[in-house]
Amino acid sequence: MAIELRVFKAQSGLEWFKAAWQIFKSQPGTFIFMHLFIIIVGFIPFLMPLLQIPAALAAPFLIAGFYRAVLAKLQGQKIALADILKPFSEKGTRLGLFRLGLYQMAAGILLALASSVLFEDALLILQENAQNPELVVEQFIAAIQPANVILFISLIAVYMMAFAFAVPLVYFKKKEAIFEVIKASLLSFWHNFAALGVFGGILSVLILISSLLSLIPLLIVMPISYIAFFIAYQAIFQLNEENIDQNNDEPPSSHGQFNA
Repeated sequence: MAIELRVFKAQSGLEWFKAAWQIFKSQPGTFIFMHLFIIIVGFIPFLMPLLQIPAALAAPFLIAGFYRAVLAKLQGQKIALADILKPFSEKGTRLGLFRLGLYQMAAGILLALASSVLFEDALLILQENAQNPELVVEQFIAAIQPANVILFISLIAVYMMAFAFAVPLVYFKKKEAIFEVIKASLLSFWHNFAALGVFGGILSVLILISSLLSLIPLLIVMPISYIAFFIAYQAIFQLNEENIDQNNDEPPSSHGQFNA
């Protein structure tokens, strides 16, 4: 059965952020620490390359845990940092999240290979002239073709849109067909280009402002953006309104919903 979705006007992108702020300020410290935890896991491969694959496979579980916490707050429940780890112990969707991690990692590898092909000449310049930084910069810029840059940015955009809603679709809707999930995520952007475009524009402005302030505001901006994106998912994919059983090991399939 095809995954149904709804279409929203541009102003919804702003409304999702407003709703996210209301949720975030109810328990800001916990959401900030959850985001920091995700960042720390993401940096593990740089410190311990052998853990690159486990860290990549853990990412969908941590994002699902963050969204699960947002779900709990929407239902008026109190959350804790440990909630971000709950998807690791829940039955029913662990295999799906694991498979999603494999697909996302494979797509990332293909994206890296594409970059090496598109910017092969520029990368060779970096390798051959590492001792002369000024010359490297000039030759590197000269070797980059604008068409390749546009193509690579387009590939990144497709990659991000393809997996944007993948985690909640696998975790909450228990979808096992990864290609169906990817298709639904891409279609959600196609049909909600205006609303998600406004969402992306707001996030870009907030990130730009944060970069001018030593990136510290990102500790607030990014958790709010995660919450807003989950609210967007709720609105677009029409989840039902049922409560989570906190004593149940099964992942929630539906939840209290922000009225977008």
